[in-house]
Amino acid sequence: MTKEEAKRILAAYRPGDQDRLDSHFAEALQETERDAELARWFAEEREFDRTVAAHVSSVPVPFGLKTRILANVAPGSNTRSRWVAALAAAATAAAAMFFLAQLIGVWRATGQHAGSLSDYEQEMMSFVKLPPPLEMESLEMGPIKQWILERKAPLAEIPPGIAAVETMGCRILYFRGYPVTLICFCHGQTVAHLLMVDRAALVGLKPRNPPVVTSRGDWTTATWVDQHYAYMVAVHDKPTAARQYLPHS
Repeated sequence: MTKEEAKRILAAYRPGDQDRLDSHFAEALQETERDAELARWFAEEREFDRTVAAHVSSVPVPFGLKTRILANVAPGSNTRSRWVAALAAAATAAAAMFFLAQLIGVWRATGQHAGSLSDYEQEMMSFVKLPPPLEMESLEMGPIKQWILERKAPLAEIPPGIAAVETMGCRILYFRGYPVTLICFCHGQTVAHLLMVDRAALVGLKPRNPPVVTSRGDWTTATWVDQHYAYMVAVHDKPTAARQYLPHS
């Protein structure tokens, strides 16, 4: 199987693991284990799918759209009513597809260029709020670091507070074409998500200290920057719980 053939097959791979046992997908997945470039492409495609799904699910159908369409059509036969209902459904679907097309166009056009810190935080939170499947699982930091280094993804010194917590695993996300390292830690019932990205991925971001802690509903995030990377810790807990994972000022 060539790389292009594998890409065509993997482009249809659905979220989750339901396709993994299919012989065609299984063969294409084996190619990702042999080809690092194909593996990176597939990882980015899966993150793109997750981002689209997260954005589409967060955009409600305009309130009363179907009602307004039907209200502008005079009553008719049952056949006509069914036809109008189908037209209304098609119009709603068309609106959704237009939005999706715009989103895809923006995503594909971005390439590797800097984005804003707020966009970065929002996109990363959309991943961690829906527990992302980990590409590599380990209870030890050593194998996790080795896996990350092999993929040339961002990796810096782990803050002592979070390094002391049991690891779960890691995966590579993407933001504006830049790889983002996600390492998950488990402390009792709390999962702490540590994300690292090249500082160049974020517009005008300068090193700053101490971390900025923000409450986002039931979640808490903390961000800080050094000379090379931007960091974010996200926990489904109160700010007091998040602070124990941060670097000492």
